[in-house]
Amino acid sequence: MKKKLKTVVRESIAGALIKLIETKKFDEISISEITAMAGVGRISFYRHFESKEAVLIDYLQVTTFPFVAEKLAIKQNTHHIFLGIFHSINQVGDVVDLLYKNNLSHIFLNYIHACCGAKPELDNQTAYHNSLIMGFVFGALDEWIRRGRVESAEEMAEKVGKLVQKIGREWDLERGI
Repeated sequence: MKKKLKTVVRESIAGALIKLIETKKFDEISISEITAMAGVGRISFYRHFESKEAVLIDYLQVTTFPFVAEKLAIKQNTHHIFLGIFHSINQVGDVVDLLYKNNLSHIFLNYIHACCGAKPELDNQTAYHNSLIMGFVFGALDEWIRRGRVESAEEMAEKVGKLVQKIGREWDLERGI
């Protein structure tokens, strides 16, 4: 199947930026360098992205979504959600490791927020729920990445699930429920 030009341009820009981050500090990379390496004009960059950070967030979203969706197609429960998340991050592990190596974990946090964080249109209860889930997701992923992603996605999904259950039980015990 032939890719749409929009997709090709976005992928070219993301690929160029990732390649540049391998050899150069993120803050020192210019839009002109990215577009020259990608073989597109500056106007194409700004047509698709508002910043270099947005390029990386978009890349992570587009690349990881199929893996999360695949796990959710099997069964929609918390375990499969976390399993999909950990599998998807392993699929882009080289890019995530590159972000962390270059002290760009805030971009990874922004990606997590874009995926599962609160949105302005949500009611308060749903927004708080999403923010709590986002915190769990980012906290677990952040530590897993910093420790070298040694455990498998399955092991991490199991660990996170058990920790969430434990927190729930302890919360109920403290409240006398």
